[in-house]
Amino acid sequence: MNMRTLFIADLHLNEHHRHITDALFSFLDKEANNAETLYILGDMFEVWIGDDEHTALMDEVAHKLTSYSQKNKTQIFYLHGNRDFMLGKRYAKQASMTLLPEHTEIDLYGMKTLILHGDTLCLADKNYQRMRKVIHNPFIQAIFNCLPLSIRKRIGWKIRTASQSKKVYKNSEMMGVTEQEVQRLMQKHQVQRLIHGHTHQAFVHNFTVNKQPAQRYDVGDWYHNLSYVDVTPEGIELVIRPIDYYHSKI
Repeated sequence: MNMRTLFIADLHLNEHHRHITDALFSFLDKEANNAETLYILGDMFEVWIGDDEHTALMDEVAHKLTSYSQKNKTQIFYLHGNRDFMLGKRYAKQASMTLLPEHTEIDLYGMKTLILHGDTLCLADKNYQRMRKVIHNPFIQAIFNCLPLSIRKRIGWKIRTASQSKKVYKNSEMMGVTEQEVQRLMQKHQVQRLIHGHTHQAFVHNFTVNKQPAQRYDVGDWYHNLSYVDVTPEGIELVIRPIDYYHSKI
């Protein structure tokens, strides 16, 4: 196996956009089949209301990830996003994924790197940050998990619908990353590289931290294009391709 690590985020898989699921499966078979590690930086699913929900899509994705991991001996790590923060150990085990803390330091071939979903970087969206504190409270989550599955489904989709409608009224500054928070986190963790998702804007940002060159890799989403960060001992690259790229190669 090659020394290669891949990062993806924000696929928002759901039953109504089958082409994204197909793109993920093709990516695993044709691009990621020689990776030693795959990091999924949150929001793999459009909405997640509990590990006790079972849909054909959830089971299919779990089976594919497990098959991929076993066949290629690839480790899969998962960071929660803002849509799937309730994804738990049961499903992670089913999908052969290891759950990671929301801010995780890793060693990428000698380069200390901070990885996260990215929603904690968007401090200008104060309403979301207030809501995030509530829904990430373990006591609130315990109460939510005690509700019947049917009620949790309704709540989950109402939150999703409200989130999508509010995006129309939020400007790019509010939805974007707060640079002061980037600086604070990178100084706290003593890193010069950060990799995240959430903003859906695939881009490489170059700047300085502690008077040293630094980089922030925004992985991007999988709506019209697929994107991933590809890291080897030789370097790092943000790759953007059409969502049907691997199908067009058949």
